[in-house]
Amino acid sequence: MTRIRVAVVDDQALFVSGMQMLVESQSDLEFVGSATTGRTGVELVGREAPDVVLMDVRMPGMDGIEATTRILVPGVSTRVVILTTFQRDEAVFRAIRAGASGFVTKDATPEFVLEAIRSVHAGASVLAPSATFDLVKRFAAAPPSDPGRPLELAIAALTPREKEVFILVARGLSNLEVAAAAFVSEATAKTHIRSILSKLGLQSRIQVVIFAYENGLLDY
Repeated sequence: MTRIRVAVVDDQALFVSGMQMLVESQSDLEFVGSATTGRTGVELVGREAPDVVLMDVRMPGMDGIEATTRILVPGVSTRVVILTTFQRDEAVFRAIRAGASGFVTKDATPEFVLEAIRSVHAGASVLAPSATFDLVKRFAAAPPSDPGRPLELAIAALTPREKEVFILVARGLSNLEVAAAAFVSEATAKTHIRSILSKLGLQSRIQVVIFAYENGLLDY
């Protein structure tokens, strides 16, 4: 069985120790290291290539937002989950905008953290649609006043089917729901989503929501 490789970047030693014990208690997970700053976190990812990184937002020196930006470059398969104290935080939004796959609050249950790790490794996001839309409305740039014009300009590179899938993802639908709405298999839906992310230079499904909002493609 291939195990999911997990790293933690956080400057609180007790928290890191707890995360390490939690990860190591699971047969399908492997703890590959920790770092206490964004800079050393980037170095850790470059050295160990973990599948999932649990990333604190606020750390001395380089913060988690900048570290996430440096980690999630094209061609890198590592996924980042933000660790935060507050859900409605502009820093969380900025990290998600940089490509993080969602966030976990530090008072989350161990079961939720484990599910978050497994979910993002499988390509999902750890952020309910309602929470995504709330963050977007609070912190994203206002959409253009003419919502009809940007559609073809913003997603012109997509095929007609990909545009259909793009809108479904931007509305917060899961892979299974996208597949049902588009009358395709879940595997085909996943293929379309990967192509959409690649063509638009996006890292995660949540970025699709932000992209759609900022380009006036959906009425939230």
